[in-house]
Amino acid sequence: MVLKTELCRFSGQKIYPGRGIRFIRSDSQVFLFLNSKCKRYFHNKLKPSKLCWTAMYRKQHKKAKKVEYASKQQKSQVKGNIPKSAAPKAAKMGGGGGRR
Repeated sequence: MVLKTELCRFSGQKIYPGRGIRFIRSDSQVFLFLNSKCKRYFHNKLKPSKLCWTAMYRKQHKKAKKVEYASKQQKSQVKGNIPKSAAPKAAKMGGGGGRR
């Protein structure tokens, strides 16, 4: 089943069906916002490029992750075939001992 997602006009994030706030301006232009925070910032004329959580800011400041690059970084490590009894024991590290 394929869901048609739309993008928020302010933040640039995906909006799934049944979510979001639709605003229609008097000149019949339609805006779709993810939540009331995006809608409020839009009406207060804040620029999305100045808010660090928006897609426009991340694109301008080169913060977006590349999907291809991230997948190339993951490499599986080859485990050695050393039995546990033959492996040398390392010195215990101090500190802590409680729950983490």
